[in-house]
Amino acid sequence: MSRRCDVYRDLFEHEVASSAAMLQMIASVSIEARDDPRYRQILTLAAHIAACRLNWLDRMAGDGLGQVPWWEDDVEESTLVGRYESSNEKWRAYLADLQDTQAEQDFTFPIADGRSYRWNIEGQLKQLVGHGNYHRGQVVMLVGQLGGETEDTDYLYWATARTDRWGFTPGA
Repeated sequence: MSRRCDVYRDLFEHEVASSAAMLQMIASVSIEARDDPRYRQILTLAAHIAACRLNWLDRMAGDGLGQVPWWEDDVEESTLVGRYESSNEKWRAYLADLQDTQAEQDFTFPIADGRSYRWNIEGQLKQLVGHGNYHRGQVVMLVGQLGGETEDTDYLYWATARTDRWGFTPGA
């Protein structure tokens, strides 16, 4: 296995854990608060993150023709877990065999106006992490505004919880 691609596999596992925490946060919003338009925005953002994962993987590993809607207005909370589980499975399979030489490659995909676009696999792996963090931050803010329970999903806390090597030192 390549060290560089191991980093992306690790970052994706953080992405998975952070998204699972986000789904729990969404579920913590009270039934009464779900009539607020911000709750619909939360669901739209959460579905968008899952859609982006699937669409970009389709572009990188497929022909780019199996796209799902990037943005949806009428998302049902009950569909989110399945979307993320499906995405997690596909991304883990893709990342399991990814080597540095593949990550360095460009890929081309069709866009809506009939033209094609070229991008780099490693660049998209970086985008995957940053994009998810960006929108999860929006979701967490909105969940908090609606009185739901929020959780810090910073990489630091996730990584230090996985090993005794890091964290508080003796006597601290």
